[in-house]
Amino acid sequence: MNAPPPVQSVTEILADKVAALRPETIPASVRQRAEQLVIDVVGLCVAARSTDYVQALVAASDTGGGCTAIGHAATYDAGTAALVNGTATHGEDFDDTFEGGPVHSSAVIIPAVLAACERFGRDGRAALAGIVTGIEATCRLSMVIPKAIHKAGFHPTSVLGTIGAALAASKAMGLDRRQTVDALGIAGSMAGGIIEYLAEGAWTKRMHPGWAAKAGITAARLGQTGFLGPRTVLE
Repeated sequence: MNAPPPVQSVTEILADKVAALRPETIPASVRQRAEQLVIDVVGLCVAARSTDYVQALVAASDTGGGCTAIGHAATYDAGTAALVNGTATHGEDFDDTFEGGPVHSSAVIIPAVLAACERFGRDGRAALAGIVTGIEATCRLSMVIPKAIHKAGFHPTSVLGTIGAALAASKAMGLDRRQTVDALGIAGSMAGGIIEYLAEGAWTKRMHPGWAAKAGITAARLGQTGFLGPRTVLE
């Protein structure tokens, strides 16, 4: 027999904590670190802009959406911009790593937040709150059962990054509690990423952070419009 649903789910508790975060209360050291990570992501995107895998991704993408793929002249929709930037950030494996999970958080969260803010005209304060929220949540989620996701045959950056990106985009876009809970629930159905790239060195690992960023934005936008997601996704 299934247990009854909780009065308050883990996702709702998380959404409440995120809603209480104000940019002005973020410690200076955390703000400085977030700024450093943004600079790092921009540099990595520029460095990887001409690689074969980024060029293949760009060639497969429709242009004209108004959002920036760093290092490229064309513009894209928010999800595609996040996909390109996340892939480029992680592609050469020089992005930051939280070893406890392990998980690459910035390669997912920052592309998702930058694209969401550009698409919806959100300011730097919103971006800061989204970045801090997403990175903190992604790293903490990876510590629930360290390395278990990887041992199960999945890439933690892709699985947990999708949840973190949805939370980060929701915060940056100014979603309310119900919308954020729905976004996280929706993200749970989008999270994935098998580690079969290890067999022959395929390019899919490079794509995982970008896809998670794109999925996170998509989940946030669906939550924003009232599309219902399961509030017990983290249970």
